[in-house]
Amino acid sequence: MGRDIVITEYGQYIVTVTYADGKMDFLDVSDKGNPSAVGNIYIGKVKDVVKNINAAFIEYRKGDKGYYSLADNPDPVFLNTKNNSKVCQGDEVLIQIAKEKVKTKDPVVSSKLEIAGKYAVLTYGNAKIGYSGKFTDTDKKKELNAELEKYKSDRYGFIIRTNAMNADNEIIIEEIKSLIKTFNGIIDNSKYRTCHTLMYEKQKSYGLYLRDEYTPEDKVITDIREVYEDICSNMPHVNIEFYENELQSLTKRYSIEHGIEEILKEKVWLKSGAYLIIQPTEALTVIDVNTGKCIKGKVTDKVFRKVNIEAAHEIARQIRLRNISGIIIIDFINMTESSMNEELLNIMRELLKKDKIKSNVIDMTQLGLMEITRKKLKPPVYEQIGK
Repeated sequence: MGRDIVITEYGQYIVTVTYADGKMDFLDVSDKGNPSAVGNIYIGKVKDVVKNINAAFIEYRKGDKGYYSLADNPDPVFLNTKNNSKVCQGDEVLIQIAKEKVKTKDPVVSSKLEIAGKYAVLTYGNAKIGYSGKFTDTDKKKELNAELEKYKSDRYGFIIRTNAMNADNEIIIEEIKSLIKTFNGIIDNSKYRTCHTLMYEKQKSYGLYLRDEYTPEDKVITDIREVYEDICSNMPHVNIEFYENELQSLTKRYSIEHGIEEILKEKVWLKSGAYLIIQPTEALTVIDVNTGKCIKGKVTDKVFRKVNIEAAHEIARQIRLRNISGIIIIDFINMTESSMNEELLNIMRELLKKDKIKSNVIDMTQLGLMEITRKKLKPPVYEQIGK
């Protein structure tokens, strides 16, 4: 069954909201005045080299600096004349924004440039051919390896994304050729551009989501004329509707404001009468499962198992919706049988496989706490909207 993907304005933000079976299932937030620069490639200037932390700080826009690890970037793309590969103050380097600024920490910038498509990622600084961890078709890997060897070089390689599993090899190779052309264009043009020039701008946030997640069964709805025209021009395969109902706004029709308000609350009620408490801290996010109103009659492991499984499904959804990342600790209701804890771990692993952001269920601690890690790409929703 297809989903509704709604792109609309919410205050100073453009939000992309997905509804599956009538329920909010995904939320992306992009500040209209200050969109994320992650993925953008700039000509940066080295402002400082700090030897005791083996790092440099590179200015990529006037007044905006990023943290650059010297250890993690052994092969920088210098744009000034050099007779060595040592990064020095005043050097001009081609860099990509790898991570957002987090509170007092500067953004992370890198010389390991990546140009991403729907099916593959070109990786400068890594000349190998790799595959997404979710790419499980070994026969297709063999077929693609034979083709991809013709296109990789000593400067770059490719990571084949999960989306490629169900795509024709010819389509994947065409995208590979396009990525190579884009990369070569960036390298060639950067030789003639000045410091702080934006050499490559990633797609807008809603475009990235549609590129990776849209299926022909989905319906996209927007009331933003610019977004509608952008998608019609650049993604003609997307089934999109321009919403023009003056009697009821798109935000009201889908109760987006209410949905976001719920996401910002720390308490989440479950159908059974149990509830979650979601509390972010500086170091990690803690999620507590409480029985609440659901306990009636005899308290048994069977009851706790049922509540914990219901909670696991909602936790996986809340992690996606809130964009919770880093270390996540979940305190499920204690169960005496170890086999039930193992079952709960496996259920959570399966649920998180649906998450497009890499997540790992580590284990249960001796105190019965489930440990999860999720890759940090963007700030959580509460930091973007709730601040």
